[in-house]
Amino acid sequence: MAHGTYNDTHQRILESGMKMFLKRGFERTNLRDLCADAGITTGSFYRHFESKEDIFAHFVQPAVDEIRKDFADAEPVCREAVETGEIRKLWMIMDADRLLDYIYRNFDALKLLLKGSDGTPYSDFLNDVVSREADISLRSLRLAKERGFIAAEIPSEQEMHLICHAYISSVFESVLHDFSREEMERYIHTIVKFFTAGSYQVLGL
Repeated sequence: MAHGTYNDTHQRILESGMKMFLKRGFERTNLRDLCADAGITTGSFYRHFESKEDIFAHFVQPAVDEIRKDFADAEPVCREAVETGEIRKLWMIMDADRLLDYIYRNFDALKLLLKGSDGTPYSDFLNDVVSREADISLRSLRLAKERGFIAAEIPSEQEMHLICHAYISSVFESVLHDFSREEMERYIHTIVKFFTAGSYQVLGL
């Protein structure tokens, strides 16, 4: 077994954990194999992490926290856009460049969440993101209709969920197919324009 300082061992565990989770996913990653790859005993592992679940959470929780904060920050901005009658600003709040920054700052964590999280509390990550997006969008649009800024019928909850799922899934394709940032920079503006134009058409804006 390899020896080293606490920090050296910790780093090896992180490197082996990320490598094996990316290759096998959470459920198929065996803790003994992870420790062997890191050159440590399981006893040494438990001086750094409580469990396999603990190290997985270490990788993905910051990305989950960040997107939850983005939704929390977006809600009052959406409400202000509606209150001031600037409805089209709703489609500018999570702009393409900001999405790209989030994705490529958290690329490996998102890959774990989208492809390797079965058997963890994070397995519904995509659906959770879609539900939050749909909820904020619906409440914003319903308020806009109450204020008289939208005359068209507002999509139902099911319709909004499908629309948001299509949009978010298309953006996360960059992670699922290992697109480089340069590739995605060519695609994401088209994706955003496509869904924005469709939203305007549905809502009569």
